[in-house]
Amino acid sequence: MVCVVETMSACWTNQTILPANVVNSAGDPLNAEGESLFLGRLFEALQARMLDDFNKFTFVVHRWRYHERKGAVIDLRPGDDMSVLILLADEREVFPTEDFASYRVIFRSYGYPEDATKRVYPFPSGYLGAAGATDSVPFDERPTTLFFSGYLNRNRIDLYKQFRPVGWLPQQNLCSRYAKELARRAVERFCKERSFDGIWPGSKIAFTEWFGRGMEPSVYAKTLAGSKIALCPPGFVSAETIRHWEAMRLGCVIVSAPLPPNRFYRGSPIIELEDWSSLRRVVDDLLSDPAELKLRHEAMCQWWKNMTSEPAVAEYMARVIRDTFHHSA
Repeated sequence: MVCVVETMSACWTNQTILPANVVNSAGDPLNAEGESLFLGRLFEALQARMLDDFNKFTFVVHRWRYHERKGAVIDLRPGDDMSVLILLADEREVFPTEDFASYRVIFRSYGYPEDATKRVYPFPSGYLGAAGATDSVPFDERPTTLFFSGYLNRNRIDLYKQFRPVGWLPQQNLCSRYAKELARRAVERFCKERSFDGIWPGSKIAFTEWFGRGMEPSVYAKTLAGSKIALCPPGFVSAETIRHWEAMRLGCVIVSAPLPPNRFYRGSPIIELEDWSSLRRVVDDLLSDPAELKLRHEAMCQWWKNMTSEPAVAEYMARVIRDTFHHSA
């Protein structure tokens, strides 16, 4: 089985023209920033699924900003009876959805469980343009056995210890955010190793000094597309990251920290580790059985197609919108 990445009919760029009823917080045409390719494909699929009903709604995409957490007025107008809110980037889950009950349906990324009573539903983290424009490599032809490249933030210090043992830190996960931050600062000062290529044959592992200072996006995407296993540790705040969606789309076998138990991850083929100290054993087992590893890749391709691809997410969103507005009519 070859993992085929589904593509949409249009040639999408970072200047994707979205439908006129997809707007930003102020009601203006949406500049989707890094996720424009993903959102363009998603709304094309949603429009195809909903047909004429699509144009009855206004889809408001609000990118949560840090200043909103400090008590400033939220830069979002109230909705109306035919408005759907899509909330991006609220990793800390502090956006007061109850204050925006004028939106009949709210989809939000980063961890939110289904909650039909509050009309709040999970939404994909999506992927960035470079990974979205990259084609999947046939699994047997992928040169990289395991891949990770990313910033050494405090939520990745437990992963780092599995490659560079730190004598004054336990191999098991640290418990508190405070302990992780202290460990990160100490490691940053005293442990200079950041690249661990070749720990497993064909593996590429590197920690960077800051977000976005690693590989060029196109190189990152090409390397991910040519990787059999992708490590997807937590980001600055959330266990769920864009990295997960990029790796799912490209058919990688994903090893991750525990993820939110919503429809996108519950029952998925993603390998979730309660503690990163089990990583070496898990990877050794995966690499020792190439046939099983390929079956996991095929399961990931199927999961993407059925649950997390743009058409699958559009089907789910259309069903939520239909049920909500039908029941409230």
